[in-house]
Amino acid sequence: MRRHSKFINVCLALLCVVLVVILGSLIVWNKNQTKEDRQRLEKLADETRAKDEKALEESDKKQDKTEKALQKKAAQEKENAVASEKENAVTPTPVLSPKPSEPAKEKVAGISCWGDDLLTADDTQQYSYTSVLQKLLQDNGYDIPVLNKTLQGGGTLSMMKRAGVSDQIIQSFISEHQKAANGAQLYVTETGIRDFTEEELVRDDLDCIPVIFMGYYGGWNHDPAELAQQQEHILKTFSNQDRFIVVGTRPLDGSVDAATLDAALSEKWKEHYISLAAVTSAPASTYEAQAAMAQAIYQKMLELKYISKE
Repeated sequence: MRRHSKFINVCLALLCVVLVVILGSLIVWNKNQTKEDRQRLEKLADETRAKDEKALEESDKKQDKTEKALQKKAAQEKENAVASEKENAVTPTPVLSPKPSEPAKEKVAGISCWGDDLLTADDTQQYSYTSVLQKLLQDNGYDIPVLNKTLQGGGTLSMMKRAGVSDQIIQSFISEHQKAANGAQLYVTETGIRDFTEEELVRDDLDCIPVIFMGYYGGWNHDPAELAQQQEHILKTFSNQDRFIVVGTRPLDGSVDAATLDAALSEKWKEHYISLAAVTSAPASTYEAQAAMAQAIYQKMLELKYISKE
């Protein structure tokens, strides 16, 4: 029994030695194989790189030859064209055409602002849209005077009177107001006309571009169509009735909303019309609204090409 166990142990020991030898052989073989593979791949890479470099070099040479051939051909064609022009050239008789004269730009005599003054006398000198507009023009290099023909607290009937609209036309509006009132008491601006001095009635702005902003204090019977008619009567007193701007804002008493007023006046005056409600949400009598209106008028004059820096 003992002898049998010893035999088994010897066999196991021999087996272990054999396995160790096999494992070592595998490791050595694998190492050699890996080295061979790496060398083979490096050689393949070198060969590929050499082929690419050679192909690139040949391509460059071919391209250089092509470019030289094209340049030579172009030079030859140019030379042939010059020779042909010399053979067939006929000097044409020069024809002098008169240089078209550019139309002279019409000089702007001034901007005349008619209508409502919504600020106090002291504030008007600095914050009204007329003052802000004058500063805008000066700051942008325009030597154009802004004439202030506005009335503080005046109605549209008084404005027409000051502009020189006939008394007959003004009285026809008053009669229609009284008829529509049917005996009811009317606000003073719907029938009354302010007294003016001879100096205030003098028109020194007939050649100016009018900016009409009227209706805040009433005088047009709460009818936007009538307000448009009154604006037109003032506009007709100017020499050039093609250049003008009309600005609209809802009346002080709120009898007509901004949307209704804008719809009627924009339909009447088209591209010449500015809606103050579309320019600012501030009340018309605020400094903010006055400044916004001045900026809108300045931009409208540029848009309509009344002024230009060209």
